[in-house]
Amino acid sequence: MRESEHPSLPGWIEDIYNPIEQYLRQDTNQESVTRQQAVQLIVDANPNLASSDIDHALDYLLNRGWLYEVDDQLFVTEFQDPKSVESNS
Repeated sequence: MRESEHPSLPGWIEDIYNPIEQYLRQDTNQESVTRQQAVQLIVDANPNLASSDIDHALDYLLNRGWLYEVDDQLFVTEFQDPKSVESNS
């Protein structure tokens, strides 16, 4: 997401969002993931997170427009500009 449209994410929620975005950015054949696939991507990247934290973060991302859901598929609303991500690091 562009920062002008949404405030930046809390760090721990960004840690949950990034694996989903990176996966979809790298796999050009996929535009979405199921919630179960998203959870697995998040667990692989953040093995110490509790499932309740993952559920809360996914709801946060959906409620604030970072992700949207259609027919049990999660989509990234708008991919972040890699240049702005690098400059924020």
